[in-house]
Amino acid sequence: MDWFTFDGIDWIGVLVAFVVSFAIGWWWYSPAGFWKVWRDKAGVTDDLMKDANMGAAFGGTIAFNILGVILLAMLMNGLGVEDWTGGLLLGALIGLVFRGGAHAIHNGFAVRSPAVTAIDTAHDTVALAVAGVILGLF
Repeated sequence: MDWFTFDGIDWIGVLVAFVVSFAIGWWWYSPAGFWKVWRDKAGVTDDLMKDANMGAAFGGTIAFNILGVILLAMLMNGLGVEDWTGGLLLGALIGLVFRGGAHAIHNGFAVRSPAVTAIDTAHDTVALAVAGVILGLF
């Protein structure tokens, strides 16, 4: 488990990667991004949004986003990925295979639209790829 260490992590890079990946998500799920399509395909209504606990939603998003970026940094260090191209590839693969795979499994059994899976998977792939680029630059 030589990769499971915080040694060599550039915490400024982690912070920047977190902020940028969070901003990507902010846009992705905004009315300027894919919100309307995602909302309609996911069956999210205005009534559901009124009852939503947005504090918990954003809190979970922040917590798991920062943990994902830290884990990506740890994996990059452990695998010897030291440049932005390697970070791009590793982040994109993790987003597509692990995050996208989880979306496909959960959304498939929840009988959600494939469009929801595609939007969520594309978001995670792009956000982690960009985080990998940033980590590779630091």
